[in-house]
Amino acid sequence: MSETTGKNVVSLLEEHVDLAISTVKKLRDEKLQLGTEIERLNSDVMQRDARIQELEQLNSEMREEAELTRLTTEEERVGIRRQLEGLMAELKESDGTSENANETESDTEAEVTFTANN
Repeated sequence: MSETTGKNVVSLLEEHVDLAISTVKKLRDEKLQLGTEIERLNSDVMQRDARIQELEQLNSEMREEAELTRLTTEEERVGIRRQLEGLMAELKESDGTSENANETESDTEAEVTFTANN
């Protein structure tokens, strides 16, 4: 092999080694950047998971509160219905006894008048 050819081969090998070294450095830098990005994304995922759990807990609490409100409202409706039914029953009874009540009131007035005169 001639000396010129040997220098050319050595020169080409040096270029390839330099290119390989720069490629390795570039890949290391990209790996570090990707590692940093992965850590950031993992942190975001953990924060979102925590937020999702908070929202699910809040949703559960709100559903329980809504159910309690519904039950309370239903109990109030039942109570009001009972009161109305009781009042209606009393009104029906008083309508049936109103004639007797008028007689009783006039009898009581006569007794009061009689007692007052004595």
